[in-house]
Amino acid sequence: MITTSPVHDLDYDLARLARIVRAAPAIHDALAWWTGYPLAAQQATEPATEALTEADAPLLDLPAGTPVLRRTTRLISAASSPILIAATVVELVAEPAMRFNLAARRALREGDQLVETLLDGLHRAAYLVTRPETRHFDDEHTAPVLIGRAVLSAAGRPVALTTETVRRQLLTRRAPDVLPHYAARLPTPNQAAR
Repeated sequence: MITTSPVHDLDYDLARLARIVRAAPAIHDALAWWTGYPLAAQQATEPATEALTEADAPLLDLPAGTPVLRRTTRLISAASSPILIAATVVELVAEPAMRFNLAARRALREGDQLVETLLDGLHRAAYLVTRPETRHFDDEHTAPVLIGRAVLSAAGRPVALTTETVRRQLLTRRAPDVLPHYAARLPTPNQAAR
């Protein structure tokens, strides 16, 4: 059963979710854990090759202008109707650094899976998680509540950059009853008011 968080707890839930997103080894697993039900990946746009920007080049340890594959994937509920869009993940993948075989390259270009699920052993390092202003969005359910940036590395070498946009409807649906140790120490709203 999907429950809705009370309005007065949304800021507290957002702080907990932000902490989980910062520390999670995989965004897909963290958000599926948060909702309490499986999330499916769905390709939002066709993958396209683009030039790496000046701002992103140092994060992948590549020169600006290097071709990278841009993939946009939605994480949607696999168990509820109507469809809940939990998050959108934009990945900039340095394909040559991945050293994929032909089947894996095809899955990268044609499949729905996130890069973190295609290759075992990737390390995710979130370096920025922000809370955008949501007043200017028409649809409050799909408005972003968190935007995270992360670097995915294989054997110590950066291979992909991700921009993870978590939607408000994920926050207002179902929060977990039990939190792992890194999020459990946050004060409750009543404790913070003291």
